[in-house]
Amino acid sequence: MASEVMSSALLMIATIIAAVALINAVFPSVYSMAGSITTATGTVNDRMKSDIKFIYETTDGDHTLTAWIKNTGKTQLVPSSFNNTDIFFGDTDGAMTRAVFNGTTEPSWTFTIENDNGNGRWDPGETMKVTVVSDQPFVAGSDYKIRAVLYNGVFCEDYFTV
Repeated sequence: MASEVMSSALLMIATIIAAVALINAVFPSVYSMAGSITTATGTVNDRMKSDIKFIYETTDGDHTLTAWIKNTGKTQLVPSSFNNTDIFFGDTDGAMTRAVFNGTTEPSWTFTIENDNGNGRWDPGETMKVTVVSDQPFVAGSDYKIRAVLYNGVFCEDYFTV
């Protein structure tokens, strides 16, 4: 009888040790996976709330393209995110050219928020004026395409004729 109690106690202790070892092996993986899912959810949420639309494009007949883009999403965009925003442009038959934000050489682009409410951010409903200076002149009668790609991959593009 005493040997049965002793055997049962040893089996119980071994079972508890095995359960603790299993939890210690599995828990870090589950915790890591939960963090990955949380990060992915935040990224998708940011992309779903971001949206932009071109309103109008015009050129000065030479090297400067001006485009107005409306923030039609639900996300405030801070100016520091524009360092990771890309503007591409080019004729519809050829390759697109990337303009560098605040670049010292052409092609480059800058922006101003036309109807800013004073907080310095590109809020939903506000319009941003983008000025692109090209290294090639825009040719009258030619068709062009412009694409804006935000830091999170959301983009819009438009076609226009000079």
